[in-house]
Amino acid sequence: MFGGLHIEMALWNTLGDLLECSGWTTALCEADVASSGTADSFLKASHLTRTRHAHQVTTLALEKLQHEAWECMASQENLSFESWKKSMISRSPTFHYWNIILQFEILVLIFIRAYRQKNFDLFVESLEALVPWFFALDHINYARWIPIHLRDMKALPVHVKDQLRSCWVISKSQKKYSCMPIDQAHEQNNELVKGSGGAVGLTENPSAFRRWMVAGPEQARILTEFESQFLESEEHNSQQHEQGYSTHQLFKKQVNSLAEVISSMGNPFLDDSPELLILDTRNCASDAVVSTVQTIEELGSTKYHQYMTDVIKNRTVSIHDPIRKNSLPLFKRPLPKKSKKLKQQVASLKSDCNLFSHLYIASKFRDGNLEDFFSHENQPWPLSLSEQGKLRLPTKKSDLLSCIEEATNLEPPTYYDVKLLDGPAIVHSLPTKQAKTFDEYSDAVFLPWTECALRNSSRVDIIWDVYRPNSLKESTREKRGKGVRKKVSGPTKLPSNFQDFLRDSKNKEELFNFLTNKVSRCDCLSGNQVYITYFR
Repeated sequence: MFGGLHIEMALWNTLGDLLECSGWTTALCEADVASSGTADSFLKASHLTRTRHAHQVTTLALEKLQHEAWECMASQENLSFESWKKSMISRSPTFHYWNIILQFEILVLIFIRAYRQKNFDLFVESLEALVPWFFALDHINYARWIPIHLRDMKALPVHVKDQLRSCWVISKSQKKYSCMPIDQAHEQNNELVKGSGGAVGLTENPSAFRRWMVAGPEQARILTEFESQFLESEEHNSQQHEQGYSTHQLFKKQVNSLAEVISSMGNPFLDDSPELLILDTRNCASDAVVSTVQTIEELGSTKYHQYMTDVIKNRTVSIHDPIRKNSLPLFKRPLPKKSKKLKQQVASLKSDCNLFSHLYIASKFRDGNLEDFFSHENQPWPLSLSEQGKLRLPTKKSDLLSCIEEATNLEPPTYYDVKLLDGPAIVHSLPTKQAKTFDEYSDAVFLPWTECALRNSSRVDIIWDVYRPNSLKESTREKRGKGVRKKVSGPTKLPSNFQDFLRDSKNKEELFNFLTNKVSRCDCLSGNQVYITYFR
């Protein structure tokens, strides 16, 4: 029989795979729920009690934020809570992701409640609802054996289940909500027997190890009976240690603090954008991660039911056969790297050699004309203008400067009727060190520069670039590399590498629209003629 303790640890570990690099640990640190190192250990469930406490705090904070978002948007959309939630899940990957996290945490806490209250039926039901996550996130050992464990528990006769209800967990005290799984009781007995010296060297001595196995439980019983004589006064108190007033106040403080921190980062349940945002940095996840969020529940359920059908019901597949991993793209898993340019060139040359050899042999056996054979191109573009079968495009705008004649009049005028400014060139040239957020960048950098441009001009026109998909300009930009996608909003922190941020076309579109809105609402520019383009 699988132990509830190790199943719970595996469940928190599985949830940690989803939460890693999502900004959750940063929020815990800023809310003073845990230190940085401790928060990172929650992802692997290194300390079970602390991990469980962190997820309890997170569950209540997310539930609070979700209801606040519903109350805020219910007056506008006039929908029930469930209808609003379904609508937001279909529109917003960010909402969908954090709703998955909330539902996962609630299911695991129900699983814990089942064995704490000796509720065998609830234990089986909650565990069955959680098994698909083992299949979806590639926890192969538990995915293989938990369905067998569930089959065995469901197949028990009724009279056996009735007898089992009182002894499938262990209660060491009369306090409420204090039952524990059998494997947890074994762990506590082992710790009691080991003492401060541990069991170092026992596994290397078979006879000593057998003596420890036989005498260990009896030693634990004697020590427990001895200690119980001095702890009789505590048995009259039926409350858990977590039911104290100070514990409740600390828990309430941590929940409110975490909810405030997440809200300051941007309430994920208020997000209505078609992109999946990382909580603390507001970076946008790739399309592959968005697809994972949208399909992971259905994928896990499908693989679980297929396994039950093939292995348990029809028995057409052996239980020892390998279970294929999904390797789903997550926040923590980077996208597969593209092969290096040299490898691509070698592969292209090998392909050309194979093509030439096949065509040459066919031409020779058909008495073909070799001069006519070599007069034809084997690629859509000449080799001087192409690379790996694709048209080679310019990568530097500065290459065009050699075609422009040098100006004869090098002294600029003192006053201009109209200034026509290239907006992206301005954004690339302005410094960002004195700004921490996009609001500060606009107010302290871009707007003062625009005001300065109006001092010797009666009109300023700022023109932004247009980034059309499948254009020569877009393909040229992709050759330079693609930066990290980040959602642009006023309180969002500026990226540390601003030039890398500007490599993404969507980043620039949002930034240019943001700056356009700031210019249109700026009071310091009123009375002046400023024309600025806007993306639609």
